[in-house]
Amino acid sequence: MLVRSFIDRSAAILLQPHLYFTCDDDFMDFGDGSVYVAIMAILGALLAAVLGSAGSPYHSFGLVPALIISPLAAVVTTFAMAGIIHVLCKALGSQGDFGDSFHISASAAVFIPISQLLSAFSLMIVSIGWTWWVVSRGVICVHHAEPRKAEIVFALLYASLLLIATTND
Repeated sequence: MLVRSFIDRSAAILLQPHLYFTCDDDFMDFGDGSVYVAIMAILGALLAAVLGSAGSPYHSFGLVPALIISPLAAVVTTFAMAGIIHVLCKALGSQGDFGDSFHISASAAVFIPISQLLSAFSLMIVSIGWTWWVVSRGVICVHHAEPRKAEIVFALLYASLLLIATTND
C-alpha cells in the first residue's frame, strides 16, 4: 500500500500539479515530506549508478556512501529550497506558513530521479522547466499567490538555477 501511494503521489505531482496542490488530503508535513525526498534521492542515486551519470555522487563517493549521503543532502537542500520559496512567497504577499513552502519543495523532489534521466543539457532545460511549472502551481494553489507574479518570480529563480548548473559543468 505504501508503494502504491508513493507512485500515486509522484504521478499526481508530475501530471496534475494544480489538482495535487488543491487537494488537502495529500499534504506532506515535515516527516512525510522528508521520507518522500529521501526515497527520491535514493532512486536518483541508483539511477545515476546504473546510467553512469558523470556528475553523480556515485562517482565521487561510491554507491554505498552515495546511498547514505544523497538522502541526507536532499532533505537538507529541500529545507533550504523551502526557505527560498517561503521568502519569495512572503514577498508576493502570501500569508502561508513555512510548512506550506516545505510541502511545495518536497513535492519538487519528484524531479531528482527524472533529472538523472534527463541529464543532457537540452533535456535539463525540460527538467528545470517542468520543475518550475510544478513549483509555481504549488505556490499559486497553496500560498494563494497571484498567478502571473508567481510565474515570473519563480521563472527567474529557476533560470538562475539553470545558469548556475550550466556554468558548473
